[in-house]
Amino acid sequence: MGLMVWEWIVKGITHLLGSLKNALAGMVGKVLATFGLTTVTFSSVLPAMKTFVMQYVTVLPASALDFLSYLGVGTAMSMILSALTVRLTWKVFIVPKAVADQMPGGSS
Repeated sequence: MGLMVWEWIVKGITHLLGSLKNALAGMVGKVLATFGLTTVTFSSVLPAMKTFVMQYVTVLPASALDFLSYLGVGTAMSMILSALTVRLTWKVFIVPKAVADQMPGGSS
């Protein structure tokens, strides 16, 4: 009987922590959306970074591009560029929404 009660307690704590994690994730998303960070980062900065990288990747032979695609290097690089873009945005690029709207790819 004691073991069954302990399992309920563990499940309850796990559920509570999972719910807390989901609530915090939602709050962080709302805070970022408030700053307009997501819009500026992924509609203005990230495409420019991808274009910069692609100008060097396209000179590779087709067989090398196929091999890199098979390995999932494109997905990994996209994740890395996204993380770097967000980090750069946090350090340098936090601007008011009015200024962000004037940029190419702004949220307007």
